[in-house]
Amino acid sequence: MMNDFDKLSDDIEKFSGRGIRLGLARISRLLSRIGSPEKNLRVIHVLGTNGKGSTAASMESICLAAGMRTALYTSPHLVSLQERLRISGSYLPAAAWRGAWERAAGAVMEDEELNASRPTFFESLTALCFLMMQEAEVDIAVVEAGLGGRYDATSACRPAAVVVTPIGMDHMEYLGNTLESIAAEKFAAIRRGVPAFYAANGGAPAELFKRACSEAGSPRFELSRIAEPRNIVCSLGGTSFDYMDLRVFTPLAGIHQAYNAANAVSVLRTLREISGGFERIDDFAIKNGLANVNWPGRMEARNIDGRVVILDGAHNAHGFRALESSLRLMMREGVIKKIGAFVFAVMKDKDITEIIPRIVSFGVPVYCTEAARTERAASCYELADKINGEAAAQMPRRAFPYENAARALNAAVEASGEGEVVVCCGSLYLVGNLKRF
Repeated sequence: MMNDFDKLSDDIEKFSGRGIRLGLARISRLLSRIGSPEKNLRVIHVLGTNGKGSTAASMESICLAAGMRTALYTSPHLVSLQERLRISGSYLPAAAWRGAWERAAGAVMEDEELNASRPTFFESLTALCFLMMQEAEVDIAVVEAGLGGRYDATSACRPAAVVVTPIGMDHMEYLGNTLESIAAEKFAAIRRGVPAFYAANGGAPAELFKRACSEAGSPRFELSRIAEPRNIVCSLGGTSFDYMDLRVFTPLAGIHQAYNAANAVSVLRTLREISGGFERIDDFAIKNGLANVNWPGRMEARNIDGRVVILDGAHNAHGFRALESSLRLMMREGVIKKIGAFVFAVMKDKDITEIIPRIVSFGVPVYCTEAARTERAASCYELADKINGEAAAQMPRRAFPYENAARALNAAVEASGEGEVVVCCGSLYLVGNLKRF
């Protein structure tokens, strides 16, 4: 039986235009029809390939600790559509969502051009969330892009700052087949005169960032030059590190989360110095904000039948490298005794050529399943065949297919020894599926 948010999601899906259709014409026209709520918001626009959500959630939490009224808009959700928008750290009731959706849908039907070429699901969702943010009269809205930048629906906002997290290979069918083309699409979201921040990971993208800021006349900040985390200590309960003269802690686990948190702090500290509205971002807000970040599904540790299970949305090579680095560090330092098994699922459009050898290198069974009940999900049988082919020289038949994700997890837990950890990764859809279970 559908709950209120499942029903709303279904209604928006059926009403909206199909697929992903990049461009700002539809979203801009829809926003105009509902009163241009995006014009009344102070937005920090967060783009990139990996770490967007963690960085955005960290900034939200710091601003909240500083006494600001906040909004956080992210995608995708894990379990419920409700997760995509938080106001001052809390989720809104279904009635608020339904009211905003009826207003947005009504605006589409009253406009001949919009009704003939309806906004996509993500465009519709972005419009109604901007509307709810405006109605909540927030001081700051942290808005995570869906994909790309130039034509992402969130780029219809008027940002007070643009933040670009590390860029990697993902969504190549929409953004291009090179790191440079993907970076160019993301940097195209930089607005004239608006401060721009980049968590530069070296190479050509850093040069493209400089050029994009120069062309836009935007103040440019490379986050690694402001500060990097030092003395990082990871556990399954979170990560502590030194940021300049502060010792801070985030409940988000992993080496990469220290960098995401440090980047969030650097952005807000810099905005405090160069822009109005951020005066309350002090050391107290930073320490308390980071200590209370809420961002599930990223190296999230759960206990099932006496086994520790890690849920992580690493869905591309860059994300899996970060996951692997953190797992191996925790194993070296004795935080994790041993990895007992993996549960793995991805979507068809993901390049897993680098991920599979890394999973195989752990030398443990892999229980392949399907990320979601959709044609976009990669077949568990094909995944198992690829992993077994990779592992054949070391150990035959290391991967096992399970169409049902819950059964795959049960099998992995049963196969693991006492004190061993089960790692579930490959897709946020898989994480959402298992969190329901």
